[in-house]
Formats: sequence, C-alpha cells, structure tokens
Amino acid sequence: MPKFPGGALLSGFEIDRGSRVPIYRQIDATLRRLILEGTLAPKQKLPSTRELAIELGVSRITVKSVYEQLVAEGYAQAKTGAGTYISEGLDFESRPKVGLTKQIGQAKNFEISNRAQSIISSKASVRHGATAPFRPGVPALDLFPVKLWNKYWLDAMNCDERNNLSYGQINGSSALRKSIANHLTDARGVQVDPDQIVVTSGAQQAFVLIAFILLNRRDTVWYENPGHIAGRDVMKLMGANVAPIPIDNEGIDLNFAARMHPKPALIFTTPSHQQPLGTTMSLARRLALLKYAHENNTWIIEDDYDSEFRYRGRPLPALSALDRERRVFYVGTFSKSMFSAIRIGYIVVPPGLVDTFAKARNLLGQSSSPVVEQALSRFIDDGRLVEHIRKMRRIYRERRDTLLDCINRDCTDCLVPQKTDAGMHILAFLKNGLDDNKAHRALLDAGIESLPLSVYCIEPINKSALVLGFSGVPSKRMPNLVRRMASTIRATGVHR
Repeated sequence: MPKFPGGALLSGFEIDRGSRVPIYRQIDATLRRLILEGTLAPKQKLPSTRELAIELGVSRITVKSVYEQLVAEGYAQAKTGAGTYISEGLDFESRPKVGLTKQIGQAKNFEISNRAQSIISSKASVRHGATAPFRPGVPALDLFPVKLWNKYWLDAMNCDERNNLSYGQINGSSALRKSIANHLTDARGVQVDPDQIVVTSGAQQAFVLIAFILLNRRDTVWYENPGHIAGRDVMKLMGANVAPIPIDNEGIDLNFAARMHPKPALIFTTPSHQQPLGTTMSLARRLALLKYAHENNTWIIEDDYDSEFRYRGRPLPALSALDRERRVFYVGTFSKSMFSAIRIGYIVVPPGLVDTFAKARNLLGQSSSPVVEQALSRFIDDGRLVEHIRKMRRIYRERRDTLLDCINRDCTDCLVPQKTDAGMHILAFLKNGLDDNKAHRALLDAGIESLPLSVYCIEPINKSALVLGFSGVPSKRMPNLVRRMASTIRATGVHR
C-alpha cells in the first residue's frame, strides 16, 4: 500500500475486471461511497492520479477522469500544485451512513399528500410483466399478428421521420382521429367528427382527464356497484362523492339513483357489457338515462371497453349513438381489441370542450407516440383491426365455451358459472359461503389470477364470486387449469 495521506483508502477498492461495469465506474462508485460514509474526511488529500493508477493497475487517464468528475460534482476540490482534496463543508455528522451499492431500508418519517394516500389505497390492480391464467381483461397476446404490426410500425417510422419523431399533436394525430371516427361509425353506430376525438394513453388517462376537467370536490358521481375499479378510484382521487348505484337486469338502477342521489355531476356506466356483471343495458333504460342527464345537466361517461366481442348477433350500438344532446363522453381503448402494451385509447368529446381536453392532455402528459398513432391509423384503414376482431370473436367464443364446459364438469361442487354473450370474462359464483377474497389469494398461490367480485364493489352486494378472464387462455390449457382451480378452492374451505 502506498504512503499517502489517507492510506487506508485502497482497502475499500474491489476492482472486478470481469464485470460488465467499466473500471472507471467502479472506481468512481467506490470513491463516492467512501466520501459519503465519512471514511474519507473533509480536507483529506486523495492519492495522486499516478499513485492510484499504479496501485490499481489502470491507466492514469482513467483515474484523472474520475477525479475530474468528483471535482465537477462538488465531492472534491483540486488545488493547483497541491493535489486533490475531499471538499470542505460536507456535513457528515448530521447524515446517516449511506452506501451506494446496496439498500439499507425504507425511508421513515416522510409525509405524502392525502391524494397520494388515496392512490396507495386504490384496489386497482397493477399489471406488469407476464400475465397469469384467467386474469380479466387480457387479450390473446399469442394470437396477435406481431409481424404484420411490425411492418406497419416500420412503415410509419420511415414515412415522415421529422413529424413522427416529434411530440405530435396535442389531441392525437389527425390521421388516427379520422380512422377512429370511421371505425366508430361502422362498428358502434356513432356518428362523430374526427375533431371531437382526443387520443389518450389508454382508457385510464381518459378517465383522469374527464374527472380533472368536469369534477369539483364533493361533486356526486353515480357509479355502478359493482363497477370498474380504476375509474372509481380516479373519481375518489379527485375528491368526488362516489355514490354506489346497484345494477338490475336492465342495467344501472336509475330510479334508485335519482331517489337517493339526485342531480349528480357525472354518471359512470358500462352499458354494452357491464363490468363485471355482464348485464347489457336495455334500450328503455338507455333512453331514460339520456333523458335524465339532459334534464339535470349531468354528464355521462360511457366506458365501452370490450363491446367488440359479442357472441350472439351483432355488437349493440353504443349509448353515444342515441345521444342527441351531447351529454355522453364515449371512452374506447385498443388495449383489449389488440394488445395491452399499445396503451392507446380515446375520448369522444362534446364539441365545445375539445380544446379544453386537448390542453389538459398536454398538461398532464401526452404519452402516445406519433409513430404508433400513424401505424395504428393505417392498421385500421387497411381493415386489419376489423379482421383481427372478427378472428378473436370466434376464438374468444370458443375459449368461453371451453371454460364453461370445464367448470360445469369439474367444479360443480364449488362454482356456479354465469354464461355471458359478450366480453372477455365470466363470473363464477362461489358455493357454500366461500369468501371470494380468500379464494382469490389461494388461487394466486396456485398460479391462477382471478379477481374477487368484492373488489369491484363500493358497498357489499352479498354475492361471492370470481371474475375469470378467458380471452388470454388457450382452450387446450383450460382443463388442467380448471382442475387446479377446483382443487385449490376445495382445499381452501374458508368461509366469510
């Protein structure tokens, strides 16, 4: 060990020449750690670049570059003709010992806002990484035409590099908005001007924008109970009074809502395929809901999340198709019809509010890529989206039928499945008083990711069920998975 002030320095060095981390970064990280730990004290002289280079077996240029960076960031001071010293004025006494190479625990005694506390308490599931069987809302990712999509993406990338590599338009590309407008007319019966469409980063951003613009604190929001989890938590985050409205066989219970929570600011509904119960709102109920909204100056969010997948007859026209008073904000997404990672949704906005929504989108983060927007536009215009939806409609029907057959064969002692004519999931009611939360947790341990019906509820509805997504599970895997699910539920045997 060389003789220089602070000669214990080298004991902290471990140079791994086989590491992918460059040597200069290893030296830099070690010196920073020694300084922050207080091992190297203020005013202490560092070895010369030559001495340290020889001792470590590296080039002098490497050491010199590390020293220069430490000086630039204030860790050290270079004194002409005298060498390099640890900076004065670094308050080591008041700071805990820290290390840069490992975590030493979670920070304590911090405060966050009430709004952040609401986010922490949200029951919305965070979906990262690989999907587990029966997770609701997951499309058949294995069947999406990836090679074809990549062609559209590359064509978009090479078409107009200057514009596609920029931030894009604040309400989404004009080409995509026109494509969406045409698709809505053909598929959902909604006549809409492309200028009314605001492209979002999935449906979730659409809910955030609507709540941000339309709601004040303590405004009442009618919300289906049970209903969409993440949308509900967004409304709560904005300080709204989220009023649970029961669902009957025609959809949201309008009479109950008007009697118990009159004159709401906003109504959130999933009329085409109620999430998660699967009810389709009747025409009479749709007309009555629109009439109420018009007479009470109330806005409606129509979450049309998976209406493309209907297995008996044609998809029903959207609620927005009946809206003559422009009270409905139609929200659509491509994460269900195509693939989850595309993260593109949209809102059909009443004309007078388009500019407000576009500016709010820009303020809160316009995260959709112009390249992806252009690729998606051409994918739609060339008929590829409709082609894919038709294919998936056939496959999802087959997967639904297989799941129902498997449950009816192997799970009759513990589950009662509810057949659905649409969507990407079914409800399976638990028998014998089994608690859906406990069943859900047991199934997670077994590698099966259902969701308990209770997490969709603002208030309990005295029903215990599992929400089982079938769209992302190949039919050939269903028998073994259902048998595993049945044995897990039987073994759980937990009651409410």
